[in-house]
Amino acid sequence: MEFRNISSFQAPPKVERMVQQKRKEEGAAVYVAGDAVYIVVARGEKPTGGYGIRVVDIEEEEDGFNVHVEYLDPKPGQMVAQVVTHPFAVVKADLKDISRDTSFRFYIDGNRGWVHTASYLE
Repeated sequence: MEFRNISSFQAPPKVERMVQQKRKEEGAAVYVAGDAVYIVVARGEKPTGGYGIRVVDIEEEEDGFNVHVEYLDPKPGQMVAQVVTHPFAVVKADLKDISRDTSFRFYIDGNRGWVHTASYLE
């Protein structure tokens, strides 16, 4: 499935507000606004810079979607900013007519993590 990475500021205001809340905790969320689906993945609070997260693939299955996520960590000895960070990523996919009970299964570095259904933002 095609998707693109966006900044939280490129999302609709309701989605952007949800991103700011969700990025503080490790997890995922799925929001539907209009004909677009916004997927948010977050690592929660990290003690330094150098941590990241990204969506690498979204696969459509008969019973929902598999979202593959990769965690990025600083390498041993790598110079990193000594500041608390909250790594997160937002992707947008144009999906029309998904049902309210569609499952989104998240796989972190190949291991199954979370399962969510989409929240519809009116």
